[in-house]
Amino acid sequence: MIYVVIAIVTFLALILYGAMSRRKIYKEIDRLEAWKMQIMNRPLTDEISKVKGMAMIGETEEKFELWRQEWDEIVTTRLPNLEEDLFDSEEYTDKYRFKKARTVLNDVNHALERMDVRMKEITSEINELVTSEELNREEIVEAKEKLQETKKYYLTHIRALGQTATIFDKELDEIKVLFETFEELTVQGSHLEARQKLVESLNRITVCKTQMESVPELLVILQSDIPGNLKDLGTGFDEMEQQGYVLHHIGIEKELESLKDLNEKALEKVLELDLDSAQKDLDELTNKIDQLYEMLESEVHSKQFVIKQRAAFSSTIENLQIRIEKLKQETEVVSNTYFIEQNEAEMQKKIEKLFHKLEGRFMIIQESIDEKRESFSVIREMMEEMQKQMEELERSQKVYEEMLHNLRKDELDTKQSLKALRKKLLEARRMVQKSNLPGLPEHYLITIGKAEEYIIEVSKKLDEKPLEMSDVSYVLNKAHEAVDEGYEETSAMIENAILAEKLIQYGNRFRSSNQTVSIRLIEAEIAFRNYQYEDALQIAADAIERVQPGILKEMEINLKSHV
Repeated sequence: MIYVVIAIVTFLALILYGAMSRRKIYKEIDRLEAWKMQIMNRPLTDEISKVKGMAMIGETEEKFELWRQEWDEIVTTRLPNLEEDLFDSEEYTDKYRFKKARTVLNDVNHALERMDVRMKEITSEINELVTSEELNREEIVEAKEKLQETKKYYLTHIRALGQTATIFDKELDEIKVLFETFEELTVQGSHLEARQKLVESLNRITVCKTQMESVPELLVILQSDIPGNLKDLGTGFDEMEQQGYVLHHIGIEKELESLKDLNEKALEKVLELDLDSAQKDLDELTNKIDQLYEMLESEVHSKQFVIKQRAAFSSTIENLQIRIEKLKQETEVVSNTYFIEQNEAEMQKKIEKLFHKLEGRFMIIQESIDEKRESFSVIREMMEEMQKQMEELERSQKVYEEMLHNLRKDELDTKQSLKALRKKLLEARRMVQKSNLPGLPEHYLITIGKAEEYIIEVSKKLDEKPLEMSDVSYVLNKAHEAVDEGYEETSAMIENAILAEKLIQYGNRFRSSNQTVSIRLIEAEIAFRNYQYEDALQIAADAIERVQPGILKEMEINLKSHV
């Protein structure tokens, strides 16, 4: 039963495959048939008939016969053969010989492709022939006019063309021969070949005219302008050397000889009408001559700079020396009083070392000028580099001077701060004296004593030699903290004492009527007599606030208002 099912499925699959293959092949046959009909219906006969209007001789006649024969063969032989091949492929398909049918269709497809390409080529060749004949007829008149204009230009400028005139004369004769060949080919019906000769003639006329327009200017430049410039360069060089300029670094003689050779080569190229290469040589000549002029001009400007700046440099060196000597003396004075860091002390040595280096360099510059060792442009570069170094030295000096100034400034600021601290501490003492307190608590005396000790320590640090400002600053900060703490504690202590005394006095009115208040006030009085003003205030306030809330706040407001 299984084998029967498999056989049935296989049979059905073969039927399905056969149906699909036949449909696909029939579709390809229809496509190729349509393509064949399209080729057959193309108006190639009309295209070929365009040639009949031309003179049927020579190349034209040959091409016309070739195209007509090819088209007749396509229509009468090749396309009918392809028709039979399509019928054969259809029969193979009906007989389920699919592989054979596909092979035939593939051959038909390639044959149609070749026909299609060839027909397009024939159409293009026909259009080219017809167009060439039309263009030749239209352009020959313009070409003859251009040739006539070029000959006229040649005769008018024959002197300016110099030795190249014979080359142009020969070129014009050859162009004339091309025209004659064009006429012969046209008469023979060889319009395509005639077209080539006409195009060649037009191109050569254009090139010839362009070259004739360029040559005279090139000859004037290379035969007159450049040699004149080279001569002027040599003369100017000699004159500058007589005026004291050092110009051996330019090597003018070698440069001039090289430029003369290059000028000769460029001139030879012009005479051979190798104008593009000649123009490149001319550009190189012009650039090199400009560079030489710029070098000489640079020497003139450099000399003006050197002469002008020499005195200024001398003055700057003298001023730097004076400042360095002054700085050295100031350093010695400051170092007796202050401690100078190692890196800051090294800066002074570096400044002196750099100055001596600059001083030596300036001596070399002076000798180079006086003994004419170097060109002014080289000396200028040396001076410009030295200028940067002098500016760097001045910046270093300024930084070092500011460092010394800051050392002294820190000392002065410290002394001012110390004076202010003493004044503030004295003010605290006066506040205590005015308050008429019965005595001072131990912790307060310790705080004030600590502040006094720091002030004394700052004074001692300021008297040390050398003066270490970092240590002074540290102790000064501690003194600020201690004095501020003592002053604030003084204010708080006096305020507490005044409020405690007033509260005790105010609370006396409640002693007889409130035994608890009476006892607490006695405790407050004991604390007050023992100089515990803050405790006395808290005890008295706690007692009276019980019978009259808000009394402490009210007294604080009245006290601050009074103060």
